[in-house]
Amino acid sequence: MRAATLILLAALTPVPGQAQPIDVSNDSITCNTSFGTASVSPPLLIGGTATSTTMRVKATLAGCTVTGPNPAAILFGKVGGTLTGISNECITLEAPLAGALTIRWKADKTTPILQKSSTVMITNVTFGGFGAPWNAVYGQFSLGTGGVTGAFTGGDGGSMSSNVSLTSQDIGEILTRCGSPKGLDKLNTGLGQFTLQ
Repeated sequence: MRAATLILLAALTPVPGQAQPIDVSNDSITCNTSFGTASVSPPLLIGGTATSTTMRVKATLAGCTVTGPNPAAILFGKVGGTLTGISNECITLEAPLAGALTIRWKADKTTPILQKSSTVMITNVTFGGFGAPWNAVYGQFSLGTGGVTGAFTGGDGGSMSSNVSLTSQDIGEILTRCGSPKGLDKLNTGLGQFTLQ
């Protein structure tokens, strides 16, 4: 019995030199590198008449900085999730969108984290244009967030979270694809910022 107790205590004792997981639930994070894809079904069309559409999102976040009571070093985050909308109309500046995105975080081994993922509730999307300094206009969109659970809630459920992304396709290409019989079935993003707080 004594031997079993000693084994149990040894197993629970932190290993010297091994970093203990950090509680990042109340911290905030900002990532200034963002790239990925959003696959849309049915495709977006100018004059689209579908009453629902599905957007499958895959993205990578990097260049992240953590602030708060227990900061950690985050190498990157992998974003995934499915969002649903009420229309496949391409020309929309703001539209309801529902679903959740899950971000799975990879921390540096020197600062392992207790909460390894964040779940972000999505409520809508706003879309506009971004004028680049080389005389081109790209799509710019932001996803409205309705709360964060897990890692990086900022201490109040992620109520101050924000994001902005730019499409790799310029507005001319987006409109051309939306006006074609096939429609626009994929948006690629190449620049952006994602903040959970």
